[in-house]
Formats: sequence, C-alpha cells, structure tokens
Amino acid sequence: MANTEYLQTFLDNTISNLSSARLNGPKKELSFTINCKDLEDFNHIDIRQSEKYKSIFDQLKDANGPILYWFEIISETNPSEVIKALNEYKLLTNAKSTPALKKNIDLNSKTLYVGKVKGSFWGRLITHLGFYKVSATQGLQLYYWAKPLSLDLKVHIIEFDRNMADTMPIIEYAFGTQLKPLAGKHK
Repeated sequence: MANTEYLQTFLDNTISNLSSARLNGPKKELSFTINCKDLEDFNHIDIRQSEKYKSIFDQLKDANGPILYWFEIISETNPSEVIKALNEYKLLTNAKSTPALKKNIDLNSKTLYVGKVKGSFWGRLITHLGFYKVSATQGLQLYYWAKPLSLDLKVHIIEFDRNMADTMPIIEYAFGTQLKPLAGKHK
C-alpha cells in the first residue's frame, strides 16, 4: 500500500470517528472537586480505598478511555501564586517530575492542566495528586506544592469510544489551545 493510501485510510477513519463522536456525543462525562489543602500523604496507603477519596475512584474505575481531562482552578487562588509554588517545587533536588511551563503563561486562565490518556484515568489521577511511586513519571504532584495554597480544583473528564484513541492528541491540542492551561505544553 502506498503512503498516500495509508494517509487516505487514516483520514477516512478519523473523519468517520469524529463524525460518530459529534453525532453520539462522548461515552461519559464526569467531574469532581479536590481541595488540595485536605490532601494527606497517600504514598504508602492506597488512596483508592480511603474514606475521603473512595467515591471518586469508584466513579473512575469504569472509565477505561480514551479520556480527555483538565484541572480547573475554582478557588480564588492567584494564578501567579500557582506558578510560583510549582516552580519552587520543581527546583527541589528530590522533586518528582512535573509538567513543563510555557514561557508565555496566560495568567487569566483558570485551567491548571489539560491532558489525555488512552486507557484508565484513575492511575493518572494518582500521579497528578503526587502519590505514584516512580518519581520520573510526570504529573502535577499536587500534594507537594498545592496544599499550602488551599488550591481548590474541579477535575473534568470526558471519556470517548475506543475508536477515538488515535485522535486524542488532536482533541487535547484543541482543548489546550482553548483553555490555555498554566502548566503543560500543547504543540
């Protein structure tokens, strides 16, 4: 099969999948809030079974992706303070890996981060909260820097049908461009 045939097949499949998503909508939409000041150390305890967070993880266990998600800042926390706290954490020698910060940050944005996963989201959430054991796995690591800010976040997830997995980078880019998150780069 020639390269142009591969391209044509990809474009046909993508258009078909997007048309189906447009017609039928997403598979599932969920949202929940996290108050970072209430985060406890779950590095050695399974957060999925904790009294405080079990209901969130119970909702997420059936969301198998692909998923687009974003963290919306719902507290009155100044975005400059958010960036400052994240930058200070990044400079620590034992800091876990965090998202890149843009050179030109829109300080009017109320979106902290936009991301995607092709599979389950609950594991990604554990990383963003800061409790994944592998320090090199990138995530927001909220427990380590957002707690003193009393940062309140609303986490939005949109689950799509499996056939949308290869289209997720395009959808993430579109949402990242529109929401202008403080952290993470979307090229």
